[in-house]
Amino acid sequence: MSPKLLLQAVALAIATTLLAQTSPWPFPSLSPSSRTTASPTSITVTFWNIQWFPGRRPNASRAEEDRQVRSVHRDLAQLSPDVIGLEEVRDFEHAVRDFKVDVCSNFPPREGQNEAQQIAIASRLPAMSAWAESWKPGAAITPPRGFAFAAYQLSPRQVLLVYALHLKSNRGEIHEDVRIREESMQQLRAHMKAMNGAYGKMGALTWIVGGDFNTAPDEPRFAGEKTVPGLLADGFSWVWQGIPLSSRITMPADARYPAAAFDQIFFRGATLGKAWVASTSSQSSDHRAVNAVLNLR
Repeated sequence: MSPKLLLQAVALAIATTLLAQTSPWPFPSLSPSSRTTASPTSITVTFWNIQWFPGRRPNASRAEEDRQVRSVHRDLAQLSPDVIGLEEVRDFEHAVRDFKVDVCSNFPPREGQNEAQQIAIASRLPAMSAWAESWKPGAAITPPRGFAFAAYQLSPRQVLLVYALHLKSNRGEIHEDVRIREESMQQLRAHMKAMNGAYGKMGALTWIVGGDFNTAPDEPRFAGEKTVPGLLADGFSWVWQGIPLSSRITMPADARYPAAAFDQIFFRGATLGKAWVASTSSQSSDHRAVNAVLNLR
């Protein structure tokens, strides 16, 4: 490895460690901007749970890792978003191609596990700040994982704020899973309030929150859950509003679970151009990528 490439690798490793810690704001991004064009009039975003990437499982073989890496890169090349939120990342060095990674979390493995599911945000935009935070202990529960956050200056008076989430699964008692997700959302809304104070002075704010929510606002078994209603109460819009369930399935049915539409995108300070579920390969993930084009005000 040349001295220049070695220096870049060391700098990237340091940046990853720093950005994965709980950090004050605004925290400067250490990734160079890869695009300096005129102010965009729309933003295309993708959120995708890429199933223990790379390899689709913990302790994957090298062949399994290589197979999934190739498949994910093919799918991302067809989607071509401006910003990508990725969940279930094991190894961020392989997470994306032709994008810069603005932040990747460093959450500890859960009890009984040797590897953790991380969250990353990558983009083609100039990042002002980016970091990840673990959820804090709640009144009686501590949610797993946390969130990734990135701020982008789209123009002198236009700022884009992006959150990527992977909320608690439904593999435990349903009432406990719901409480854990609600605690996560309560903390996220408090963070948003702080970010509004920090970045609101810089101009108009466009907000995007996406990822694997493991819940949906119109599914009967989650009728009393406050995770999504809390976000909607803060003025966010849901990209799937009015779209039938059959058109937004992100996890096809398998032998263990019914089909689900748990992958979501919410936004504020923009208008929706279109939203769709991409036909990403089953070799890439058991989830399909969700996408939206948002028009800036």
